[in-house]
Amino acid sequence: MLFREVIGHEALKHRLISSVQQNRVPHAQLFLGPEGCGNLPMALAFAQYLNCESPGNTDSCGQCPSCQKALKNIHPDIHFTFPFIAISTGKKEEIKEKCADWLPEWRTFLQQQPYGNYNNWINFIQKENKQGNINAKECGDIIHRLSFKTFESSWKVLVLWLPEFLEKEGNRLLKLIEEPPEQTIFLFVGHNPDRIINTILSRLQIVPFGRLQEDEVAWYLQEEQGVPAQSARQVAVLSNGNIARAAELVQVSQESYTSTLRQWMLACHAYDITDMFAWNEQFIKWGREQQKQFFFYCIHFFREVYLMQHGAAVLNRLTEDEMNFAQKLGGKLSAASVERIMELFDTYIYFIERNASARILITQMTVSFAHFFHRHPADIRHPFYAEWEL
Repeated sequence: MLFREVIGHEALKHRLISSVQQNRVPHAQLFLGPEGCGNLPMALAFAQYLNCESPGNTDSCGQCPSCQKALKNIHPDIHFTFPFIAISTGKKEEIKEKCADWLPEWRTFLQQQPYGNYNNWINFIQKENKQGNINAKECGDIIHRLSFKTFESSWKVLVLWLPEFLEKEGNRLLKLIEEPPEQTIFLFVGHNPDRIINTILSRLQIVPFGRLQEDEVAWYLQEEQGVPAQSARQVAVLSNGNIARAAELVQVSQESYTSTLRQWMLACHAYDITDMFAWNEQFIKWGREQQKQFFFYCIHFFREVYLMQHGAAVLNRLTEDEMNFAQKLGGKLSAASVERIMELFDTYIYFIERNASARILITQMTVSFAHFFHRHPADIRHPFYAEWEL
């Protein structure tokens, strides 16, 4: 990947290029940032620049044999490690116990979804119901691969995506990181330092990444995915600087989430059991991806409600219809309730991603909403419901 293909982070690009030009490249770095910030594409661009035969002041050439191989993720001196599903039984050609066995799928994934997240990857290899990891056999293979001299370039580069999945097996890599073979660079790419084992984390130089700006996400959606300008701006707001989430939002059929949320809230506020559970049944029929994206929208919406309650609304983040709805809803829920609601949505997204029962989750959520609205039995019916009828 070329640096110019990586969205945003211009100052960081300059810093990485300068480290190469000044021959001051740290041998073990952690590109650390929130999901969808582009730290994996940046690692790919940096690995390509390190081995480019004619690097420029702002980017690799993109034309030399080294760049051509790096662009296809087949460079023999750029190695990859990532979470995967180990398959140790079955026919010989079906056994996959190391990352090398998953490389064809990985290369295709990088070409199609360079900003993809862990769940995108697991879904891509069609192993949604299993948990990936980086096992001891893969750690041994890393040591083996990096023990050889470079095949054709100046540097051996290991791009290790999501070291959070190393767990205790990662301790096998400590000596390799502390005393690396000559001309070897480690580029770890992660999101959550609390989930990276301390023995590994303490040996890495952290390169921090911030979230992408809304205009950067909108530009990507327009230029790279052909999304109309207005839709791109709306999705950029919902994505919260996460390109992976933005791409998912574009792919999911865009129902009128505002109307859907309004129907749900009306049923909960009216304490109409029939309507509440009819809405639940409609939600259960959605695919998991659409359920998750609806919850992301709800987090965005209730965040704006919370800001309005505290006199700090970012008005341009809501449409006129959303604003009217948010004002009415904010008057019926306490700020503490809204804060708790956002926490619940975040928790339920976590469980949806791990294949929890959608029926149980949405039933619990619906009952919780009804309780937020009705602290006293006398509140069960209120003119508020009629006022909202469409």
